Amino acid sequence: MPRRKRDSGQAIVLVALGMVVVLGFLGLGFDLGYLRYVKRQVQKAADAAALAGATEVSHCGGINNCSALTAAAQSALTENGLPSSTLVTACGTSAASLTITVNNPPCALGASDPHNGSSSYVEAVVATKTPLLFARIVGINTVTVTARSEAGFTSTTTNCVYTLDPTLTGSISVTGASNLKLPGCGLFVNSNSNQAVQVQGSSTISASSVDIVGKAATTGTSTISPAPVTGVAPATDPLAYIPKPSYTPCASSTAQLVIGGVTHQTITPGSYCGGISIGNSSVVTFNPGNYVVANGIQISGAAVVTMGAGTYVMQGGGFVVGGSGVVTGSNLTFFLTGNSTFPFGPVSLTGAANVQLVAPTSGTYVGMLFYQDSSAYGATTPSGSNTSVFAGSASSYFQGSLYFPTTALNYSGGTSAQYTIIDSDSLSLSGSATINSDYSSLEGGSPVHGSGSRGILVE
Repeated sequence: MPRRKRDSGQAIVLVALGMVVVLGFLGLGFDLGYLRYVKRQVQKAADAAALAGATEVSHCGGINNCSALTAAAQSALTENGLPSSTLVTACGTSAASLTITVNNPPCALGASDPHNGSSSYVEAVVATKTPLLFARIVGINTVTVTARSEAGFTSTTTNCVYTLDPTLTGSISVTGASNLKLPGCGLFVNSNSNQAVQVQGSSTISASSVDIVGKAATTGTSTISPAPVTGVAPATDPLAYIPKPSYTPCASSTAQLVIGGVTHQTITPGSYCGGISIGNSSVVTFNPGNYVVANGIQISGAAVVTMGAGTYVMQGGGFVVGGSGVVTGSNLTFFLTGNSTFPFGPVSLTGAANVQLVAPTSGTYVGMLFYQDSSAYGATTPSGSNTSVFAGSASSYFQGSLYFPTTALNYSGGTSAQYTIIDSDSLSLSGSATINSDYSSLEGGSPVHGSGSRGILVE
């Protein structure tokens, strides 16, 4: 009688093959779990790097990817257990095993990133080659794990008025029966003078806070509320981090563009090296774009002028509006500069003119309405002719930062804008003014950086 074949050996083979499959899946699960763990750690490090870089933006002096910023971002990796990284900037590439790419401004996502090109934001992309264990069986030795993060700089300070002169008497001067009201923000005075703030007659200053390196002096029935905090440490210029716009300067003067009479004319972007004069009852529209104007822009009479969005480089001569005209514009920045050929000229908005101007709400010059070049030829305080005047009619308003770091500012307000920031060498008030601090329309909030500011993750 023939013997029945045994199948016990076949069972062992099948079990062995099954164990290989099971162990393969277990190995795959282990590798995937490990990669998820590494991804979390790398994302944590990228977040820390972006935040660390963002907190250094105000110390870069307008230089993108400055050494302080990149060093802080790279140090954040070490602090999060990822040492020996290779640093790349401005969307560069590297084949190193651990790379941190620091982009200030962000560029990795291109136009799909709402903060693309804005130097107020820092992007960190961390990539590390991670060795695998079980996937080696099928020839996969390493996988590159990448994490991206983006942080911006936001201000927790409530100050909206700064005067920067370190020694001036009357760095802030409020005289007559003037009233300076800052209902939601404070003022900071860098002068160490015993009369750094002078409030005279029946004038008042009321703010959320008043901080002075030196002291305040009041006369008559004048008051300051709340009581100033004196002897504070000096502050750094809170807008110094914003880069100056690049432009092609005028080499010599050309004929002035003169527009007068009853006419409607459109001005296109470009260079106007002889200046622009608009008067009488002209109706003029500046098309959106970037302008370079030497010898200044003067607007007078009953002219009606609409200024398109863009950057207006005033290469000498300044920006002057008088008469009873109307000047309006949104999403624009005036950069006031000058050289020995075209010396610096201030801003003068006076008379019955109705001037309503609004700064950009996003981009590099978010919140910057007037930007005085601190190194411009002739832009120094001692010359009284360099004082900029913001007056005009009661319906005028200036929504944005009035940045005059080395020249004086005379301000009388007008209709309250949503927000106004004053950052000047000194400030005098010759009328009543209310300065608001609603920055809800601005990308990233107030552009003021410095003490009381912090980085905040945005992506």
